Amino acid sequence: MLRWFLLAVCTVCASAQVLLPYEQFDTDGIPPDVYKQRRERLAAAHTARSLIVLLSADVRNRQNDVDYEYRQNSNLLYLTGCSEPRCALVIVPGGAEWNGGKVTELFFVPPRNPERETWTGVQMGPEEAERLLGIRPVLDYALLGAVLDSLLADRDTLYIASGLPTPSVTIPIVGKRIEIEHILRDSLQRRHPNVVVRTSLRTLAAMREVKDEHELRLLRKAIETTLDAFEQVLRSVQPGMNEYEIEALMEYHFRRAGAEDVGYPSIVGSGYNSCILHYQKNRRPTRAGDVVLADCGAEYHGYTADITRTFPISGRFTPEQRTLYLLVLEAQDSAIAAARVGAPFRATHRAAESVIARGLMELGIIESAAQVRRYFPHGTSHYLGLDVHDAGTYGPLRAGTVITVEPGIYIPPGSPCPERWWNIGIRIEDDVLVTESGPVNLSARLARHPDQIEALMQKR
Repeated sequence: MLRWFLLAVCTVCASAQVLLPYEQFDTDGIPPDVYKQRRERLAAAHTARSLIVLLSADVRNRQNDVDYEYRQNSNLLYLTGCSEPRCALVIVPGGAEWNGGKVTELFFVPPRNPERETWTGVQMGPEEAERLLGIRPVLDYALLGAVLDSLLADRDTLYIASGLPTPSVTIPIVGKRIEIEHILRDSLQRRHPNVVVRTSLRTLAAMREVKDEHELRLLRKAIETTLDAFEQVLRSVQPGMNEYEIEALMEYHFRRAGAEDVGYPSIVGSGYNSCILHYQKNRRPTRAGDVVLADCGAEYHGYTADITRTFPISGRFTPEQRTLYLLVLEAQDSAIAAARVGAPFRATHRAAESVIARGLMELGIIESAAQVRRYFPHGTSHYLGLDVHDAGTYGPLRAGTVITVEPGIYIPPGSPCPERWWNIGIRIEDDVLVTESGPVNLSARLARHPDQIEALMQKR
């Protein structure tokens, strides 16, 4: 009742309301001219008769009238720095006539609305977008469809990078999957039959694969924040703590250091949960003798770390845990060494898999190298940046690329090996920068060797 009463009052008094100033509280972001250079580079890689559209991420509903905290589409964030919902960027490589001049880009945001801002907070309107983002002209978001129709009249190709953040929706009752991206593409194709509509943008993926100095600065901040949190956690954990307590402690230190969010749901798996690759419930109480696999990453200004450490909740590894840990560490060292300019993207995985296959055979856990995927079922590396699984070409490694290196061994209960190995999941993950002079482990200062981890855990 109160909400609707206040909304009615706000509507009546709208004419008396004053728009509050839009403020930026962080001053260490990426400068607007860097975003402009990226847009110009993207435009230069496309023909004069093409058009590029990037849409903001949709606002996702959590339940009823509560939405999830908003996170911008990474492609749009990469090209504009705008973190607001309901906006769009249009890049016109060949230029277009506009108000007596020629423009190569247009940005769309809703006009500011004092009634809405009473509920949602101060929003970025057209004036703020021009001033802070350095994009001109900025138009009313409601005009996007009409402007696109006009621009596409003499274009032959439309690129919609990543289409929509939610590409499909499944309706379980009828067993039907609605491909939203296909609907968007087909609708545009019907309206503009002479235009080829593409929903992938390889040039943008290649651009995002190689990080510039500004991106590396923000990535390092996210990584350093994550490493500090891990060190605090390792000094604080003890048997009997719930997995969610460890998660809460980790994310508290993220937020306290200025991280806006986590880059992905934190994974804190103890005992048999350490063997579940993307375990996220984090509800089990830890028990003496467990290993805990913590895969966590702070997100800072859109850029995320991705670090995993496995540690003994009691402060000391058992002989079996230490044996498997040392094998994974050897595999990781081998994989990091393989992360060199010009190497195939899967070179890190081949190196790690070879070490783990040999080690598991020597321990009698597997009988042949072909069985290694039973206990090491995932890849060793992925790109890292604005997304935890970031955009890239998956071609030969290039200088300036940041990848994860994360081999693992997971032996759940009931596995066809001696029972003493059961309930042990080990993953060691670091974030590695590929350079002309060799790989640089950006997260190397966090304890990796089991002796280092045990020593750190004694500093309580």
